[in-house]
Amino acid sequence: MLETIQQSAISHDRHQVELKLDYQLDRGKHTHYQISTYIFVPRSLGITEESYPKTELYRDIKNYIRIKTPQMSLRDLIEDDLSPLKIVQQVIHQPGWYLKEAQNEQIIHALRLLGAMFKSSLREHINLVERRVRLAAPGQNLQPLVGNLIDEMIVESEKIGAQYRLLYAEFNMPYVQKDVFLAHLLVDEYISLLIEESATEFFKIVSERYEGTDHLHYCQRLNDIVERETSHRKARGYDSVLKVGDDNEVYAFRSSVIKKYVSGVLHLSVDSQREGKAMEQVLLALAAGISMFFATAVAFHFQSVYGTFTFPAFVALIVGYMFKDRIKQLGQTLFAGKLQANLFDRRVNIRTLDGRYKLATLREKITFMKESDISAEVRSARQKDPFADLDNDQKGETVICHTKAIVLNAELFRRAFAGLPKTSGLNDIIRYDIYRYLRKMDDPVDENLLLRDGKLEVVPSQKVYHINVVSQYSSKSFGNQKIHKRMRLILSRLGIKRIVHIHL
Repeated sequence: MLETIQQSAISHDRHQVELKLDYQLDRGKHTHYQISTYIFVPRSLGITEESYPKTELYRDIKNYIRIKTPQMSLRDLIEDDLSPLKIVQQVIHQPGWYLKEAQNEQIIHALRLLGAMFKSSLREHINLVERRVRLAAPGQNLQPLVGNLIDEMIVESEKIGAQYRLLYAEFNMPYVQKDVFLAHLLVDEYISLLIEESATEFFKIVSERYEGTDHLHYCQRLNDIVERETSHRKARGYDSVLKVGDDNEVYAFRSSVIKKYVSGVLHLSVDSQREGKAMEQVLLALAAGISMFFATAVAFHFQSVYGTFTFPAFVALIVGYMFKDRIKQLGQTLFAGKLQANLFDRRVNIRTLDGRYKLATLREKITFMKESDISAEVRSARQKDPFADLDNDQKGETVICHTKAIVLNAELFRRAFAGLPKTSGLNDIIRYDIYRYLRKMDDPVDENLLLRDGKLEVVPSQKVYHINVVSQYSSKSFGNQKIHKRMRLILSRLGIKRIVHIHL
């Protein structure tokens, strides 16, 4: 079960790494996870606690927390009674549904959820085809392996598109709320784009790996799907149509907005607050009290010995005040350090969008660590070679640790999403901007002289930097087992070149 926490780590763009974590619900009432991500940074990049304070680190991290997309096969999206498409069909057959606010909201939610689930089902379908193709022996006939999967995608996606478009006549009525009709149009456009993109991906697989009559047969069918979906969007007046020789700015903008609109149905309300504020005030007051006690004790002692209005008592008051100020500062620094070591930086309450159900609590903190303070398990997973020490002048790497602890409430999940397809947990999508690491890098390309066969040639060499990331996943809900995963970011001054996943 713990192996399923990390789903993917990809390059979102040239300057952002995207890590997607799955938090799966256990059978018990509460499910606990802790994820510690250790970032090993070369010292030459100048990343320190002073140059890269926590506030800026948190600013460079974007979090998107949402429920996991309920899983259904393409066929079940049409046939299952819990399918959002079935729910919409049931609601619109109720007399006067358009007069009831609850029914209107239910339809909008179901339409958006259908779009999100359709995307997930297509992605699972494509992933399975890609796995089958990847594991096939060279020269093996692919038709017995993936032919039925391609047929299923073609047939079922056509059915879903056709059934969905029958709803147009129901919503294109003067008594239907504008928001409902708009939701139908946006999801219709989104479904069309998904079908077209999936057909294009399958076309690429078939054209590269298929041979003979199967190749021609599937290429023609997939090409027909793309042309049909493009014609549908043009007929409806949707501007999300790719054009050769155009910058396709409208296409990119429109498809991005629609994607956000549909996926937003899975998002949750997030309330973030700094942890330990009350405790911090108590400890700061305690430090002030200790310093005041010292100053008052000194004043009382000297006044009792030398009298109230004497020069020694006057000097004692000044010295007492001086030490009082330092004791207060020292106490506050000491207590702040203890708080930082034992508390998290902030607490995030994760609720449904209406705020009714508190589904989970997430706590997180960021610390700069010495290599000697890291556990032996993490150091072993890092697998540092001699070149890393040479690169850092034998002083070790800078280590940033980002820790998250999350508790999921299974009972509230069941209440919040009753009547919907099973929701099995949360997705935590983290986008980390690495631009700060690029500032002190050298130029991305060097020119080198190569002497070959009596001739000098100028050949380029690319200057790259390695940032190693080790993630430790643990959960007391699964017997306190721990797993470690490692990846390496290959960076240049221009940004991310690639991400390498290293098997441990």
